Formats: sequence, structure tokens, C-alpha cells
Amino acid sequence: MNTPRFLSIKTQFVAIALLLVATSSALWGWWSWQTERNLLYTGLEREGRQMLTSLASPIINALLYEEMGVIEEGGLLDNFIDEITTSSSMQVVCAFVTDQGGRVLAHNKYVEYGKTYADPLTQAALHGSHFQSQLRHGKSGPAQELDMAMPLQIHGKRWGALRVTVSTAPLERKLNQLTRRIVASALLYFLVGGALSYLIGRSMAKPLQRLAEAMASVSSDNLSVQLPPERNDEIGRLQTSFRNMLDRLRRSEAERECAVDQLVQSEKLASIGKLVSGVAHEVNNPLGAISTCLYNIEQGSGNQARNIEIIKQGILRIERIVRQLSDFSRTGSLELEPVPSDQFFSESAEFGRLALKRYDVVLDVKDRCLPPQLLVVDKGKIQQVLLNLLINAADASPPGGVIRLEAQYRNGCYYLEVSDCGPGIPEYLQRSIFELFFTTKPAGEGTGVGLAICKNIVEMHRGTMTVTSRPGATCFTITLPLNQREEPGANLSSVAG
Repeated sequence: MNTPRFLSIKTQFVAIALLLVATSSALWGWWSWQTERNLLYTGLEREGRQMLTSLASPIINALLYEEMGVIEEGGLLDNFIDEITTSSSMQVVCAFVTDQGGRVLAHNKYVEYGKTYADPLTQAALHGSHFQSQLRHGKSGPAQELDMAMPLQIHGKRWGALRVTVSTAPLERKLNQLTRRIVASALLYFLVGGALSYLIGRSMAKPLQRLAEAMASVSSDNLSVQLPPERNDEIGRLQTSFRNMLDRLRRSEAERECAVDQLVQSEKLASIGKLVSGVAHEVNNPLGAISTCLYNIEQGSGNQARNIEIIKQGILRIERIVRQLSDFSRTGSLELEPVPSDQFFSESAEFGRLALKRYDVVLDVKDRCLPPQLLVVDKGKIQQVLLNLLINAADASPPGGVIRLEAQYRNGCYYLEVSDCGPGIPEYLQRSIFELFFTTKPAGEGTGVGLAICKNIVEMHRGTMTVTSRPGATCFTITLPLNQREEPGANLSSVAG
């Protein structure tokens, strides 16, 4: 399953802010450009209208004088056309005067004399009474041209039309300069807006990042985290909810640890119950010898020194058994301590023999860890694991069956193996046997807690516990690292499985 890519709130905020800044910059630039363009073209058209309006009356008079024969035909009209084309305020492309039929009477290009214009703009001027204009693409170059026409009429009599075409190239140059200024301003606005958005996004996301780091540091072993200072906003409400959740988790964890400790102790007491008969036998033997030696001393018979020595050995034997039982019955957190592997194995094997005395089985022990290694373990808890495995093996073994307990060292780890010759565990059940409350024993004989606790104890030692099984051969393997550091007081935090 692919993990979705993480996109922080700060990144999302900055991205949205940049998009808004870019959009507003583009809209502002476009509006400014359009407004300035309309103003420039409107100004050009107004200037052209004023020019054509001011020249309409003189041109009509010239046409009237020519008709009356006062002046020569065309001379005065050519002067007016020259005046229009040499205007310094506008870049005139062409200017001409037509008669009522659209025939050219005067033109700035002599080759156009006598040509008849029937285009819509000329016809509109010849038959209309108002100024006409239109924008069209120029015949040469990319710049547009403003085509203007003014009717030449007086007292209802039509004399023709005045046509002037000017280039918009100067306007386009101004618009290009304006475009560069708008782009530069928009870019500056975008950069400033982006920087401000980043700073605002960072200031808004920083408390969330601190809270996220605090939440990420929470684990079953760390429920006391330092939260950011309280705030009077939505983030503050989130911090309060998280703090309340941590309080509930701490209470739940304390209750769960208490229940686990009770569960472990109950299982341990069950194991101790199975040890009672073997322990009673082991204690009764030295007690019987002590009693006999005391009787001999009272009667003054026998070798007194030998009697005292037997009493001392019996007392030491009883003390050792009591000390081992005391170590075994410890509860609560791990109490790691360095223990030589040979001493640990011999004590574990003796516990095993005591626990299996009521079973018709043979315990075969082999310590292959030579030379002895120094283990850092909670001796009582690992012995509890071994005792549980040995009792399970005895329950599964046929009468007279052999149970093997072996220890060896390889690859920097200490291996303990408990194997039996029972019917085995079906393969489909092997991955479930370490689950809490799962058992293969008949109802009333097993709780399904022992192996789960055993696996948990081993994992608390940073080790592993595995099983291999087939009919006639089942082997549980405990692997403990030899180089782990001593950490007294490690909490018993969970039940495996």
C-alpha cells in the first residue's frame, strides 16, 4: 500500500496564497493595461475628430470656391492634405478628399487621384452626417491603423468626405512600455506577496509543528511530553484535547500495567504451585539430614564435626533453594543483572528438575556455551520462561519421553532451546500460539496466557522467541543478545501476541 505524500499546512497555505497573489497580479495588470489602452485610443480618436472637424469647413469652402471658379481646382485641397500629413501630433498614413460619388479629388499619394472609394467607411461618411472611425490592421507592419471619415456637408448639401488614416504605432510603443512596467510591478508584488505569505504561513504552522513533534514523541514508554504554551485559539483547543487524551492514556496505561503485572504474577504463582512438590522434596532431604545430625549431637554419638558439617551443608542447600524461589517470584519491572551463563544454566536446570518430578519424563540438559559468557538478564523472569516451556513440554510428552534443555552461544547471542518428543503443533496453529488467551490444551487445563507472557519477557530483553514443530519433535528457541546494557527498572509494558 503506497503511503500518500505529506503536504504540510504551511506549504498548502503558501501555495494558495501565491496562487491568489498571482491571480490578483494578473487581473490588476490586465485591467490596468486595458484601461490605459482604451484611454490612449480614445485620446487618439478624439484628437483625430478635432482635426477633421476643424478642417471640414475650410475644405467645404475650398470646394465651393473651386465650383464657383474663384480658385484653381485642386490647389487649395492639396494644401489642406499636406497640412494633415505633416501634422506632428499624429503619424498620418494617408489623407484624401472625395466628391459625392467617392472619387478622389485630393490625396497625399498622387497615384490615387481619380480613384473611386466604395468601402463601408467612405459610404457611411458620404451618406451620413456624423464622424466615423474604425480600427483595422495596417497594410504594412504589425501596428494597427485608425481609419477616420468626416462628411463634408453644409445646409443639407453634400460635397463629399474627408478621409484620414493614422498609424497606432506610437500608441503601441507606449503600450509596450506600459506592459513592461506592469509586468515588473506585478512580479515585485508577487515576490513581496510570496515572502509575506511564507512568513505568515510559517508563523501559523510553527505551533502546529511543535504540537506534531510532541505528539510524535508519544509512545507507550513516554506519555509525559512537554506541550507548547497554551493559546486562546483553535490550536490551543487542539493542545487541550491532546493534553486530556494524554491524561486518559496515562491512567489507562497505569491500569493496564497493573493488570499485566497481576497476570504475570498469577502465571508465576501457577508455576510455583507446580514446583511445590519438587521443592518440598528438596527441602525435606536436607531437613531430614539436619534432624538426624541434631539427634546425634544431643545423644553425644557419632563424629561431632561431621554432624556439624552436614548441618551446615543442609542449611546452605535450603538457603539456596529459598533464594532461587525469591528471585523467581519477583514481580513488576525488569531487574537486569550480570549473571555468568554457567551459573544461570545450572540453576535453571535445577528448577526444571524440581518442576518435572511429578511427570513421567526424563530431562536431558546440555550447556554447550563454552567458555561461559556473562549474561545481562532478569534471572527470575527468564527462569520463569524456561519453567513454563519445560512444563508445557512435559504436558505434551508421552510417558518416559525425553525433554531436552540446551544452551549455546553463536553470532553474539545466547540460545536456549527446549524440545520434546510430543505430537507436535500443527503448522496452521504455530503462528497463533503466542497470542494472548490462545491455547491448544483441553478446556480447564490451559489459560492461553503463559506463552504470551514468555514471549513478552524475552522481547523485553531485546530477544526473540520462535518455535519449530513437527510430529515427534517440537522445539522452542530463545535468543538473547549478549551485548545489551544493564538497565535496571525497565518496565514490563505489554503482553506479546
